[in-house]
Amino acid sequence: MAMMEFFGKQIAGKLEDLGRKSTLNEEDLKKEIKELRLLLLEADVNYKVSKEFCKELEAEALDQKILKGLNPGEQVVKLVRDKMVELLEGDNELSLTNDIIMMVGLQGSGKTTSTAKIANYLKRKSIKNKPLLVACDVYRPAAIDQLKTLGKQLGIDVYSEDSKDVIDIATNAVKFAKENGNDLVIFDTAGRMHVDTQMMEEIKTLQKKFNPSEVLLVVDGAIGQVAVDIANQFKEYVGITGLVFTKMDSDTRGGAIFSVKKTTGIDIKFLGTSEKMDGLEEFVPDRVIGRILGEGDVLGLIEKAEAMAEEEDMEAMANKMFSGRFDFADYLKQLKMMKKMGGITSLMGMMPGLKKMDTSKIDEKQLVYVQAIIESMTPFERVNPNKLNTSRKQRIANGSGTSLQQVNRTIKDYEKAKKAMKQLKGLDMSKLFSGM
Repeated sequence: MAMMEFFGKQIAGKLEDLGRKSTLNEEDLKKEIKELRLLLLEADVNYKVSKEFCKELEAEALDQKILKGLNPGEQVVKLVRDKMVELLEGDNELSLTNDIIMMVGLQGSGKTTSTAKIANYLKRKSIKNKPLLVACDVYRPAAIDQLKTLGKQLGIDVYSEDSKDVIDIATNAVKFAKENGNDLVIFDTAGRMHVDTQMMEEIKTLQKKFNPSEVLLVVDGAIGQVAVDIANQFKEYVGITGLVFTKMDSDTRGGAIFSVKKTTGIDIKFLGTSEKMDGLEEFVPDRVIGRILGEGDVLGLIEKAEAMAEEEDMEAMANKMFSGRFDFADYLKQLKMMKKMGGITSLMGMMPGLKKMDTSKIDEKQLVYVQAIIESMTPFERVNPNKLNTSRKQRIANGSGTSLQQVNRTIKDYEKAKKAMKQLKGLDMSKLFSGM
């Protein structure tokens, strides 16, 4: 599912209708803004936030004399977009002044997973090459085990003790980090079912003693307007410096990011976009709004692709694609890369103009069968698909647990993709990126 799909479809649809209006009077404008406000409420944007947003929008539209200018509908749409970006802007970059980060949040918000994701993100970006994860949730052994498992999976050090004294554990962990050459320490503090005094005092003491450069609150993006109360309570106790919204690829309505940012003033640092360990994105307001409104995020797409393959490999792949020498071995590489990048629907959400397409009929599970079919081919067959006669196809079908019809469909789809890629050679691709 694409990021904040409900929010995007509802708001983008309204703005698309509005953009087609060649004339608007003051009464029309107020009516359109009222409808927009209702959509914001439906998307879980806080009542006061949506009211203030729409009030400012109307005032600015009238002040700029948009209604008397050319294409007033388009100008109002641009104003809506600009104000959405403005609402979310702030210090969105991670601060690492003293190489300590403290993660806080309620149980079930995805805090422990986000802790590992951030360490992995910084490691992949070569910002921090040897982070240390510290298991400070002494109340739930499962949380400690989870952190150890994730650390092992990512090749990242994890520090834990049998002790129940969180301050001692954190103190020993910082000492261990200095001796072990770890260049970043991340405390994964205890998550609770609700905000309580004992928990708050514990993380408050940790904050005072170690003065972390970031105290990141992990918020479940699917919980709606409750997120505002949770963020305010944490802010009151420990002075949250940044937000990490998780489950942004789920059926979340998305309005919580606007509500929490506006009402608390806390800047958003990251969005969790999948359960995978690379499913974490820097929060860049302009690009996020672009994706929500169906404008795509080509820069984000390029970054995802670069993270998946070396530059030389990408160049070699592009040359083969455009020359028509693209074979099933390349096709398999492309499918695997697409899977790692979040799947078809996720990538479509980053492509300009494709957000509006109906993705409900896309069955990404079919890619599993396609992969099985290609992997059941011999190396010779992969590079010589024209040699695939009926007997070879039947053997491939048997080996992949599919049918002859599915094998034929895969070959047909491959031929279509190959033809389409060859036709791209004639396009001036520089025009696509000239405005960046």
